[in-house]
Amino acid sequence: MQLVYFSAVPWASFRQRPHEFAQWAHERLGAQVLWVEPYPVRLPGLQDLSRPAVASAHAPTPAWMEIAHARALPFEPLAAGRWLNRTLFWQPVVDRIREFVKRDARAAVVIGKPSDLALHTMSALQGTQFFYDAMDEFPAFHRGIARRTNERIETAIVQGCAACSTSSTYLAAKLRGRNANVLLVPNGLSAQRMPIAAVPGVNSGTFGYVGTIGPWFDWDWIAQLAVAWPERHIEIYGPVFRAPTVQLPANVSLHPALPHDKAMDRMKRFAAGLIPFLRTQLTESVDPVKYYEYRALALPVLSTPFGEMRKRGNDPRVLLTERPAENRTRIEAMLATRDTAESTTAFRLANDWSIRFEPMAALLTTP
Repeated sequence: MQLVYFSAVPWASFRQRPHEFAQWAHERLGAQVLWVEPYPVRLPGLQDLSRPAVASAHAPTPAWMEIAHARALPFEPLAAGRWLNRTLFWQPVVDRIREFVKRDARAAVVIGKPSDLALHTMSALQGTQFFYDAMDEFPAFHRGIARRTNERIETAIVQGCAACSTSSTYLAAKLRGRNANVLLVPNGLSAQRMPIAAVPGVNSGTFGYVGTIGPWFDWDWIAQLAVAWPERHIEIYGPVFRAPTVQLPANVSLHPALPHDKAMDRMKRFAAGLIPFLRTQLTESVDPVKYYEYRALALPVLSTPFGEMRKRGNDPRVLLTERPAENRTRIEAMLATRDTAESTTAFRLANDWSIRFEPMAALLTTP
C-alpha cells in the first residue's frame, strides 16, 4: 500500500499523533509512506522574532518512508500568495505524489493539517482516496485573514474526503456537519516505549508539567497551586511561547525541554502530573497526550476542565478544578491513593496507538 501523509509537524520533531499514525500504517497495513512536511500557512508576524528556538529531535528516516519538502512563500492567506505557490513551487511536489501513488493499486492520501497544497493535491489527483485526520482545531491557531482562509480550506478538504477522523468529540461534531463519515479516534500512547512506572510510595513532593507552554497555558492556575502548596515544588519543562502573566512564587521553576526518554524519567518521579490549560476555542478540541502519559506512569492528574479532559472527571485519579487552592482536601486525598501494577498495565494496553488507529484500517483499505 502507498500512503501519502500531509503532516502537521515535522518528522524531525518529538513524536506525536502523526508519527504514531505513520508507524502504525506501516506495521499494520504494510504501507510505504510519503511524508509531506508542513510549511507556514499564515502570514509572518513580529512575534516570530521572539519565538524560542526549539531543538529538533533526532529522527532517522526509516526505510519504508520518503520525505517531501514543499517550498512555499509565507503568504497563503492571500489569493496572490496561493497562486504564486501553486505556480512557482508546488508542481514538482504534486508530480512526486502522483508518481508515488501509482506504484501500487492500493493508495490513499491522509491530510493531517489543512493547507492549500493539500487542497491543490486533491484537485490534481482525481480518483485517489483522500482522508482527513484532525488532531486540533487548526484554524483556531490563527487570527484574521489567516484564520478565515484556513477555515475555508479545511471545509473544502473535509467535504472532498471519503472520510474523516479526529481525536476530539467537539471536532467530530463539527466535521459531521461537512462529512457524514467521521470517526472518533482519541489520542493514545506507545505502551512499548513507556518506561517502568514509579514504585508507589517513592514519589517526590513535586508537581510537574512537561510540554509546550503556549498561549493556552494557564499561569494564574499555576500560581494559585504554588501558593496553596508552598511545601511542594512545581517543575515546568518545555519551550515557553507564552511568558508568565503573573509573578510566580519561589517554589515554581522553569526548565528547558527534555528529550523524550529523559522527560519520561523525570515525569515518573512527580507526585502528580499537571495539565493547566485555559478554556479557549483551541483547547476545546484538545485530547492531551500528556494525560495518557501521566496515567501510564501511574501518576494522578491535576487539570483544568477543558476539551476531552472534562470527560474524565469521574476517574478517581483525575481531579479537574479551575481553583486548585479551594480543593486542597480533595487533592490530598487523591495523592494518598495508588494505582496497582495491574491497572497501570491495563491502561497502557487499552490506550495503545495500535488500538486507537485500528478502526481506520478498514477505511484506508476499502476501495
